[in-house]
Amino acid sequence: MQMTRLVFAGVLLVLPALDGCSKPPAEAAAPTAVAAPPSASVPGKPSREDARACDLVTPQEMSAILGSVVVGTEPGHKSSGKTECIYQPAGGVSPYVEFSVEWGEGETAMGAMGAMGQGKPGPDDPYAGIGDQAKSVGTTLWIRSGEDLVQIVFSGVTDAPVKAKKIFNTAKARM
Repeated sequence: MQMTRLVFAGVLLVLPALDGCSKPPAEAAAPTAVAAPPSASVPGKPSREDARACDLVTPQEMSAILGSVVVGTEPGHKSSGKTECIYQPAGGVSPYVEFSVEWGEGETAMGAMGAMGQGKPGPDDPYAGIGDQAKSVGTTLWIRSGEDLVQIVFSGVTDAPVKAKKIFNTAKARM
């Protein structure tokens, strides 16, 4: 029954086009605009290929979160499927934050972390509630957000769990 409806609907869509072809050129209907298919990207959000970590969390936003003025730089090496920004003071060594997003790597990374025995959340996990899943290893925080992996590396940062949540929430709104 549904197949019949689809065929009928298809015929109804094709008939006007065929009708325009049978008319002399002077009488042929002007072409109508066809709406472009919906884009996968949201207005104001860059596509994954164009997203830059330094734009997902601007240096000004990171400065406000850290409570210290930092500049953001992208590393010289580029990796497809990953964007990274390093935030550090113009003079000095801390606070220092590396922020990166690897598109489509969230589940793989968290699976690997679980295999290393790092995937068991504790009752007092300071990173609980950040993203879909969050675990820290040393100074690095791994956050799964849907299918994506967000990594934040801290050095010289006080109250990292609170700041990590602010960093993640800022970026998530643009991912």
